[in-house]
Amino acid sequence: MDLCVNSEGAIPRRKGYAPPSGCISLVRNRQGPREPATSGGVRRSNLAPGRLLVLSAGVLALAALALLIASAFLARGTGRHVLVISVDGMGSSYYMQPVAGLKTPNIRRLMAGGSFAWAVEGVYPTLTYPSHTTIVTGRRPAEHGIYTNLSSRQPGKNPDGWFWFAKAIKVPTLWDEARAHHMTSAAVAWPVTVGAAIDWDVPEIWDPSKGQVSDPFYVMRFVNPLTVMELALAMGIPPRGSEDDANRTKAACYFLTRHQPNLILLHLEALDRAEHHFGPHSPQANSALERADAHIGEMLSAAKQAGLEISTDVVVLSDHGFLPVDQKVQPNVLLARAGLLTTDSKGKIAGGRIATVVNDGSFFIYWPQGSDVGAEVDSALKPLRDQGLVQAVFDQEALHEMGADPEARLALEAPAGVEYTADASGPLVRTLSREEGTHGFLPSRQGLESSFIAWGPDIRSGVELERIRLTEIGPTILETMGIHDPTFGDRPPLDVIFKTANPGIVTCWHGKVSGHKSL
Repeated sequence: MDLCVNSEGAIPRRKGYAPPSGCISLVRNRQGPREPATSGGVRRSNLAPGRLLVLSAGVLALAALALLIASAFLARGTGRHVLVISVDGMGSSYYMQPVAGLKTPNIRRLMAGGSFAWAVEGVYPTLTYPSHTTIVTGRRPAEHGIYTNLSSRQPGKNPDGWFWFAKAIKVPTLWDEARAHHMTSAAVAWPVTVGAAIDWDVPEIWDPSKGQVSDPFYVMRFVNPLTVMELALAMGIPPRGSEDDANRTKAACYFLTRHQPNLILLHLEALDRAEHHFGPHSPQANSALERADAHIGEMLSAAKQAGLEISTDVVVLSDHGFLPVDQKVQPNVLLARAGLLTTDSKGKIAGGRIATVVNDGSFFIYWPQGSDVGAEVDSALKPLRDQGLVQAVFDQEALHEMGADPEARLALEAPAGVEYTADASGPLVRTLSREEGTHGFLPSRQGLESSFIAWGPDIRSGVELERIRLTEIGPTILETMGIHDPTFGDRPPLDVIFKTANPGIVTCWHGKVSGHKSL
């Protein structure tokens, strides 16, 4: 069914929903896990290590056994259920202009029976962590506080640390809203969720000293111990070499069928990895997308198996698209030559009068207020301009208007085919032997458009949104959960995608729809 929307406003929403009450969760993360010892004190126990291990194992085993027995008698989650699946790096072109032979039956099924956007314009920079935080807050990075992937703004200090910890988020999230309305939530590998107020949470984090290497034992340090024990008893420990996305999906399916949370967030990352290594729409990327589609199918089957198909809305989305690159450029080399950065004997940044953060498609530069180094920075970067290795330069005022990092003094935007890297030694430019891919550029550039597909009992079929903003998705998910909060996010929800008579919403939004087109 096709839907035409005029300029008079959104379609009326559903009324009469009351969130469930009296529900008890035995594994809620009332207090987030501690950060690693390098970022804060971790208390030492007075017990001997051997005795502590035996007692801890015994207590956890008994608690997990009680949990599994009790969960069989507890009432299942009631009310609305929303399943959000992020396929990292899935540009909308993958479903708007799919290559011949691409097999994504589950994505096609959701599109055919639901609503979708031709394109989603993201935030600056178009990176995983700022974008996923925008999805769950409806705010741009300047407001929600996750400005880039990397968290350090001190030269040479913790250069590989990311914004893993939820305490860095400065505004309410979807899981905060769920808890405030007595709803439950679960998340698997969703960015920036370590220590979040999520009932069943397996966050995305890795050991920065080892790089982005999958290590379930390291992740377990940041998971509620009861959740760790429950998953271990139900699923076992993921075998070495197993696909991350397969393990993530398995955990999400378990949470969905066992606990039936009102909100579940799943982050799949294999497509992003393939695009970085082999470029967007490469055979390897297409294969990774087909596997992601199969994982989406597993989640749909799990919802049906749990008897939730008639009460579950599904949102498949992404954080950003991708652009191909064939050159890597190292602006820090120029800044180190100018004496603005200092390096150690291995050529790594050790300190300096400025700090830099590499966002692949962009490059942010920081220096203290009152420090007059702007002219030196400009002079040091002249070879980039002379060689056509920078497309644009944004000052602090321009970054403010884009809702980007408020502390950045300058941002360099890479031209087509160029990726910026963090190395401060070696050649300025390195030409790649084959095409790769990256993101982090301006969200308005063609190819960076991300995805949005919604499907379920509350979602209209045949609605095509021409171009939406990433900030509109969070408020839309919140309304799908049956919560209406006009203060959540900086834009109204996409009411146009909802059915007119739907018994799941607390109040009704009567705002105008602008910038959208239905065919």
